[in-house]
Amino acid sequence: MRSSPPLLVRNALVFDGVRDEPEVGDVRIGNGHVAEVGRSLTPGEDEEVVDGDGLALAPGFLDMHSHSDLYTLVRDEPDAAPLGDRPKLLQGVTTQVFGQDGISAAPLRDDDLEAYGRYITGLNGFLEPKHWTWREFGDYLAALRATSSTRVAGLVGHSTVRRLVMQMQARPPSERELDLMRDAVDTALRQGAIGLSTGLVYAPAAYADTEELVVLCEVVARHGGRLFIHVRSESDKVLEATEEALEVARRTGVHLHYSHIKTAGKTNWHRAERMLEMIDDYRRHGVAVTTDVHPYTAGSTTANVLLPPWVMEGGMDVTLVRLADPAVRERLYRQVTEDTTTWDNWWAFSGGWQGLWLSGVAPGSRNEHLRGRSMQDIILEAGVTDPLSPWGFDVIWDLLIAERLQVSLISFNNVETNVAKFMAQPYCSIGSDALVNATGSPHPRLYGTFPRVLGRFVRELGTLSLPAAVNAMTARAADVLGRPKLGRIVPGAPADLVLFNPATIIDRATYEEPRRPPVGVHRVLVAGRTVVRDGELTSHSAAAPGDESAPPAAEEPPAET
Repeated sequence: MRSSPPLLVRNALVFDGVRDEPEVGDVRIGNGHVAEVGRSLTPGEDEEVVDGDGLALAPGFLDMHSHSDLYTLVRDEPDAAPLGDRPKLLQGVTTQVFGQDGISAAPLRDDDLEAYGRYITGLNGFLEPKHWTWREFGDYLAALRATSSTRVAGLVGHSTVRRLVMQMQARPPSERELDLMRDAVDTALRQGAIGLSTGLVYAPAAYADTEELVVLCEVVARHGGRLFIHVRSESDKVLEATEEALEVARRTGVHLHYSHIKTAGKTNWHRAERMLEMIDDYRRHGVAVTTDVHPYTAGSTTANVLLPPWVMEGGMDVTLVRLADPAVRERLYRQVTEDTTTWDNWWAFSGGWQGLWLSGVAPGSRNEHLRGRSMQDIILEAGVTDPLSPWGFDVIWDLLIAERLQVSLISFNNVETNVAKFMAQPYCSIGSDALVNATGSPHPRLYGTFPRVLGRFVRELGTLSLPAAVNAMTARAADVLGRPKLGRIVPGAPADLVLFNPATIIDRATYEEPRRPPVGVHRVLVAGRTVVRDGELTSHSAAAPGDESAPPAAEEPPAET
C-alpha cells in the first residue's frame, strides 16, 4: 500500500459515526489513518489543506450488497482502478461486501472451474479461466484484497458450497454431503469469510430446505458470523419466506441480514407493513436482524431467474438441452403464465415482458445490440405479434440458449413508497446490488445508489434526515460487518472518507444512460489517499488498501446497535 500524504480537512460538517448529530470541525489525516479530530487545527508545514466549508465529511460508504466480485480483479489499464471498483469510488463507496445471493467465487474444484465461471457470469461478471488463481476461499479473498481499490469483506455462498459437494442436484443432501458442506462453510469462515450468503431463488440453493439452512447457520453462528439472505420469495409468498429466514435466525442464533428487502409485484406492495411487524417482533424477542435496501424501483439479476428451479437441475449443459425440448417449453409456458406460488415468478411480478429489460449478454455476443431493450420489444422485433403467446416465450428461451444462460436483466417490480418505508427503519443499511455489466447496459444503481439516497430520499422526499442516512451508509453498516472503525471518524481509524455537498449531491445515471456519474461528490479518500477529486478518479485510485481495517487506536469507539 502506498503511503498517503498528510492532509487536513477544515471547517467541514463532520459525521463521525459516534455522535448522533454532526459538528463543524477539522480532521487531520496521516499515514493512512485519522490522526486528529477537533476545531481550528493548525496545518502542518507539508500538509495539504482542504476547505470543507459548506461540505459534509463522512466515513466512506459501505456497499452492503456488491456484485463487482470478478470485475474487481480486472484492470483494462495497469494504473487504473479495477472495472468493478470505479463506479463505486465515484459515489463515495470505500468498502464492498462480495459473495452475495449464495454465489461466491470460491471454494471450487479444478474440474468445475470453466463451467462454474460461466454459471456465475450473469450475476458476478466474467473472468477468463486462466485468471482464476485460487480454489480455496482464503486465497480468493487474498486476491481481492491485493487488487481492489476498496476495502473488501467476503461471504461464502450457499449455492457455491452446495455445488462443490452435490453439483446441481435437486434433492436433500445425504448426511455425508451435509457434513462436507458444513466443513466447507467452517473452512471458509476460518479463512476470513464474515458469514454465509444464500439466494433461495437461485439453483442449487433453491433446492435446499429449511433444515439444511439451519445446519449450516449453526456453523456460522459458532463463528459469530452473519447470514445474508435473498429470501425464497419476494413476491406472492414473501411473508412465508420472511418467516422462514427469521426462524432460521431464531433457531440458530445467527445474525440475520435480510438482503435488498422488498415486496415485488403490484399485488404484493401492501405486504410491506406486515413484513416490518414480523421483523420488529423477532427483534423484540432478541433475534439479531438487520436489512439493506437499494433506492430504486427496479432490480437486476441473472436471467436464469426466469426459469423455475427444476429447469436448472443438472447444470448448464443439461439445462440447455432441456430448454430446447418442445415438451419442456410447453410445461414451462404453463408454469410461467399460471404459477406464482411454488417459485418466485419474476415474469409475473415484473408485469410480463414489458417489465423486463435485457441488460447484459455473453462477452462477444452477436446479440449485443439488444442490450437496454425490453424483452417485449425483442419479441416483437423477432416477428412475433403476440408476446404472450408460446412463440413469444420461445424468442426469450432461444436467446438464453444462444447466450448459454450468460444473460442479465432489469426487472421493474417495486414502488418508491415501499423503498422509502424500508429505508427509514433504524436497522436498515444500503446496498447497490449492482451488476457491473462491463460491456452491457447496467442498472443505473451501479453509478448512482449512494448519491440517490442522499439526493432523492434525504433532500427531495425527506424519507431520512441527513444524519440518519449517513449513519445507515457508514456506522450502522460497519457494525453489521463487525468492523466499527470503518464507519467512524475517530483517531486511529482508517482514513476512508467522503467529502460531499449535501445541497447538490444526486445521481444522474438513468436506465437509458446508466453510466453517468453522480454530482456533488468532491473528494473520496481510501487509506488517506485521494482516489476521487471533483468527480474524477485520480491516479491513486489504482492502489489497494489491503485489510488494515482495525489498526490500534487511542480509544475504541463504542459499537452502536
